[in-house]
Amino acid sequence: MAKFAERLDLALAKRGFTGAQVAAALTEAGIPITRAYVSQLRTGKQTNPTLQVLRALAACLQVSVGWLVGEDHVEAGTVEDLQLRAAGIGLSASGLSESSLSVLRGVIELARKAEDLPADPEPAMEIPDAAAPLEESVRRALGERLHSLRLAAQLSPEKVEAVLGKGAIAVEAVEQGRIAPAPATVERLLTLYGVTAMPAREYVLSIARGERELEWYDSSNFPVWLATTCSIDSRASVIRTYHTHFVPPLLQTEDYALAAIAAADMGSFRHTTADSAVDILAARQRLILGPNGPVVWAVMDEGVLLRSITETPVLLDQLNRLIEFAKRPNISLHIVPMEDPAYVPRTGPFTLWRFDEAFEPDIACAHALEADELITDAVQVEAYHQAFTKLSVTTTTRDETLETLCAHRDRLARAVGN
Repeated sequence: MAKFAERLDLALAKRGFTGAQVAAALTEAGIPITRAYVSQLRTGKQTNPTLQVLRALAACLQVSVGWLVGEDHVEAGTVEDLQLRAAGIGLSASGLSESSLSVLRGVIELARKAEDLPADPEPAMEIPDAAAPLEESVRRALGERLHSLRLAAQLSPEKVEAVLGKGAIAVEAVEQGRIAPAPATVERLLTLYGVTAMPAREYVLSIARGERELEWYDSSNFPVWLATTCSIDSRASVIRTYHTHFVPPLLQTEDYALAAIAAADMGSFRHTTADSAVDILAARQRLILGPNGPVVWAVMDEGVLLRSITETPVLLDQLNRLIEFAKRPNISLHIVPMEDPAYVPRTGPFTLWRFDEAFEPDIACAHALEADELITDAVQVEAYHQAFTKLSVTTTTRDETLETLCAHRDRLARAVGN
């Protein structure tokens, strides 16, 4: 285990950790060790750390288990498994006599030769680059997200730890933000918790990887599907949205939004209060109205303008807001006419997002009864694009939209005057 001691010493020095700091971090994570024990591992006086301790040390120092025990030649695609196997072999050899170790080295040499691998390659001592440690606020946000997902999956901490393997994760320490799990572990948790939609997985992983600053929608008050939608909004260059029952949320006034939530029997918004839901809509609107806001192409049924879901003054304010939006250069608002519509798709409300990055494919979203269904399958996304294209060529033009909005505003104004 001499190579392990050398690498542990190097990692501690390069990462700037003292033995006491590492011991405290692991103990807080539920793996109690002492500063003296870390010192003994570092100097080679202790040569038999458990696999649980190895994994915890590797996670704390942001290196792989394989690197820590001296392995540098690991097959891509099975990195974690092979690292653990190599580590397990190294630990199993601890305490063997020199003659037994000689036999073991001979077996390994024959196996490497049979698989055309270098005979006893010299491990590189250069430490891998580390990602910046997650700040406490980010660890807490990630922990709260994983906590809510575990509860939704109706799994106990003990069940999660049993499924992932003993020592793989200290669930309570992670959920309390005391330690940050490796992104690979977060991926396994998301799979276990039933989070299969790639945008939602990437949303959580972006926190785990420390790729960005925390945003307002990262609060655990927002369900993951809603936070994912807000995150997609923030990255999109073009947003296309079609609504049949209410004014598109991105274009609603606060009072109209409250009325729409109530009319849809979503007074509690399932996961948050109606007032909080309105705050979310307001934040999304600030995004599209900002200097770098996306292009918004909104289509709604004319029946929306005839539906009296609240008091007339609120409806008038909403119409005035729509007229303001329709005049903005980055917003294109169109209406499917009530009389003789040329095309009405066989679907409910949906949204499409497009991004500046060529490698990031479009995403579609079907606005379902209780949550948004994010769609990434290219064939399905293209079907939504075709539906939106048909709508776009059969709806009102920009000028006709303004005329229609003004006509409905005048109608309501006359009703108030009477």
